[in-house]
Amino acid sequence: MNGSALLRSSPWRQALSASFPFFLLFLGLILLLMAHRTVYPDRALSMALSGLPAPFYEFWAILCRSGNVEIELPILMVAGTLLWRQRREERPVLLFFLAALFFGTLLEHLLKMNLPRYAPTEEFQHDPLTGWEIFYPAHFHVISSFPSGHTFRVLLILLFVDRYYPRLRFAVLTWALLIMAGVVALGWHWSSDVAGSVLLVLILRPWIDYTANHHQKKI
Repeated sequence: MNGSALLRSSPWRQALSASFPFFLLFLGLILLLMAHRTVYPDRALSMALSGLPAPFYEFWAILCRSGNVEIELPILMVAGTLLWRQRREERPVLLFFLAALFFGTLLEHLLKMNLPRYAPTEEFQHDPLTGWEIFYPAHFHVISSFPSGHTFRVLLILLFVDRYYPRLRFAVLTWALLIMAGVVALGWHWSSDVAGSVLLVLILRPWIDYTANHHQKKI
């Protein structure tokens, strides 16, 4: 299919129209961050998650580390390899997930290295396992906590599981939501960092369906 035909295709336009509003919201959130318009709600939510009993933070410290890339990536690679061998028709979608993971992580680091936006201050640091990282520091000279890499990855995994392992959908959704709350409670991220990653995944979501549907029509 040539470029002009692709542009005219209804599924392509549907994917674009579905993702574009979230792209605008993502850009708008970055502008709000740079104008310091999210400081009050970010601090208010972080304060609300401060002062909890110690077991809450101990639980989140362990759980959130299950969202570290050094743990998630090997599991995804094994699952992806098995699906690649068993379901040839899904290979374009699997490649899309791999590309989304790679370029999403790259974008995360670029934003963290360049946005004039700092991570939660010491008063919101509640991680009892600080420093217990396998590949620490995994971020290269970052000055910002926006966006949340943990949130981006767990939601991408949720989409992956929803498509290929639907019986695990509820368990993975619960895990993802707990991590999204945990990274704020531990002082790893502001709530706006989490919101930014949610928007990134919402931008990608329609293109997963487009990739699958477009390839199936060609078979």
